[in-house]
Amino acid sequence: MDAGPLKHIINNRAELFAELRTRQDIIGDYVRGVALRYSTGLYLFGRPGTAKTHTVRAVLDGELNEPYVYRHGHLTPGGLFDLLAEHPEALIVLDDLVDVFRSDIALQILLSALEAPTNPDRTRVVQYQRKGSKESVAFRGGIVCITNRELHSHDLLGAFKSRVHILKYDPSDAHIGAHLLASAELGWPPGASEPAVPASETKEVAMHVLSEMIRLGTRFDLRVFYSKAIPDYLQWSDGETRCHWKDLVTASIQEHLIELQHHGEQLSRDEKKKNEASLILEIIKQHPDRREQVEVWKKRTGKSSRAFYRRLQETG
Repeated sequence: MDAGPLKHIINNRAELFAELRTRQDIIGDYVRGVALRYSTGLYLFGRPGTAKTHTVRAVLDGELNEPYVYRHGHLTPGGLFDLLAEHPEALIVLDDLVDVFRSDIALQILLSALEAPTNPDRTRVVQYQRKGSKESVAFRGGIVCITNRELHSHDLLGAFKSRVHILKYDPSDAHIGAHLLASAELGWPPGASEPAVPASETKEVAMHVLSEMIRLGTRFDLRVFYSKAIPDYLQWSDGETRCHWKDLVTASIQEHLIELQHHGEQLSRDEKKKNEASLILEIIKQHPDRREQVEVWKKRTGKSSRAFYRRLQETG
């Protein structure tokens, strides 16, 4: 295992975590703006596994204690319109609803709901043609969109920018690692008076997750820790496994890596280039030696040194 990245995270954890919290505070301020009706919406995007949804819901559930409607998964244009009609005054959180952004009709509904209000009661009229008749709803709520996808169409991007804040949340692996270590110090569940997993053991799990992700060359993902590593450890500690918890966690990370590779195959060429450019900048920041940078690049991407220098040149 290359100990360089992990050593960098441990030695600079406080600074990295503070930088991450500043970025999360920006998300929180924008979410508050929508909840308190200073703005009609927010488009928050970035790679998976960085706690975008958790950050948004922590503000709404904890700090504001603000009621909201949450939707995740599939939603048709008609379903989106019905959602607005059923909750015309509500704050609505749309999480990873990729179908909405693939449908021109759904996008028109969404953009109408996000229009800047022109009257004191903040009403925006949203219309939908269904079964030969036109339906309309007076929507006065707000919408927070959370997604892994960046808006690539210039027209679509311009339409959203003219209405709401668009924020890219893409913390580096070092920032995610610092977050993971800080969270592990609280035990599991975090803040519980009698945690099911004490802080000392949670930190051991976190260190193994980070070490294996570095060894296997995959980007850090908080979901692997919370949704897979901790449950694997709990099952092992209860004596309900034949394998050691470290073997189970490593298998989960290998499975995660396969999923990422499959997802990468589905990305557009521009998306792949942007992801690789972000990775180049992160590698350069963590590894001062050029030869080491190339080796880390080849390990993380499976691509050649020639591809590294090509992407490096494109980043300027």
